[in-house]
Amino acid sequence: FSVEVSTTLTMSDFATLLGKFQDSSKQLSQKSRNKKDVINPDKKRPRLMDVKDFPQVEKIFLMCPAAVQTGGPEALHQLCDHLNRTTEIPAFMVYVLSEGSNFNFASRATVPIAYHNYLSPSVNFDPLQEGDQSYLMIWPECWTNEMLNYLATISNPNQCAIWWLSVDNDTYRFKEWHRKDIFHLWQSEYARQHLLKHGAQHVLKMTEYISDPPKPDKSIKRDIDVLFNPLKGVHYTDEIRKRSGTAMKFVPVGGGVDGRVRLSPRDVRKLLKRTKIYIDFGQHPGMDRLPREAALAGCLVVTNMEGAAFYCEDIPLPPMYKIEKFDPEIVHKLLKELNENFQSYQNDLEKYRKWIRGQEKEMSSCISNLVLELVTNRTKKYN
Repeated sequence: FSVEVSTTLTMSDFATLLGKFQDSSKQLSQKSRNKKDVINPDKKRPRLMDVKDFPQVEKIFLMCPAAVQTGGPEALHQLCDHLNRTTEIPAFMVYVLSEGSNFNFASRATVPIAYHNYLSPSVNFDPLQEGDQSYLMIWPECWTNEMLNYLATISNPNQCAIWWLSVDNDTYRFKEWHRKDIFHLWQSEYARQHLLKHGAQHVLKMTEYISDPPKPDKSIKRDIDVLFNPLKGVHYTDEIRKRSGTAMKFVPVGGGVDGRVRLSPRDVRKLLKRTKIYIDFGQHPGMDRLPREAALAGCLVVTNMEGAAFYCEDIPLPPMYKIEKFDPEIVHKLLKELNENFQSYQNDLEKYRKWIRGQEKEMSSCISNLVLELVTNRTKKYN
């Protein structure tokens, strides 16, 4: 496998980590050659177990779409990185090509350039074709069907966990809440409530964070009054713009004629540093990144209360910045006031910004609890 290493590592740190990965690589390759477990031709569902009966976890695989640079894949690389830097469990990225009904290991995929600062080596064999109960596979919530298919077709499958980075991106496909052989990791209070509502058996917190957080730049003029996402709640935004006329400058987070062309993370941050107010009146499928990045860049943030935005645990903004019932007249007056007196409202979001900056430390705490569940509290080792 290949290893991308942050420049902040000392040579001693690098030697230690490289040794750990070289040992893991040899073990993985040897187990792959000796593996007797193959896809079950009869496709019989394996005997269900409880996660508490599984052996200690020795390796972790993070399932990730190949060549995709969005919030979800970055969160998976962050988790891989923190596992490798702070625990004794080696973690590896497994890149997958997913298109329609096709779901295949991407053998030639490499770590995207944007994630080279994370210690996130990728495997050089297909773990989807094999099983080992001392290994754990962490799947994003958009691939719950693919995970269940894996569990049903491998005679001795790896342990599996779903990381609910959102609720709505699963499109409510997952139905097997009774299963005790699956871990559920939640990124937001919205996801936690969803899991509890359906009776998920094993639930554990796992947050993520804003890497390289943007900072306000006083040398840059804030010439954008309101920045909005053209893919979320645009009908609400249109109602406000009708009342504003030319009094406020509205700009979409996107390129092209209609503002729907995806911008690079760098270009998004450039826009945020020019913006006074960021609004998000769409569905919040999880604890979204853009409101957090906007706040760190010095913007005032106004949201609705749909999805994760309903929960103060996910978006802890002062009440006046969260719109419970959309009234275009009231929202327009609020934005006009915030725009005209932008500097006087800056301190309102300081607690929110401090909370955001603490999320990397919170992720470390979550990982400690995960290791407690996967290793420390288990006495059995896999033979």
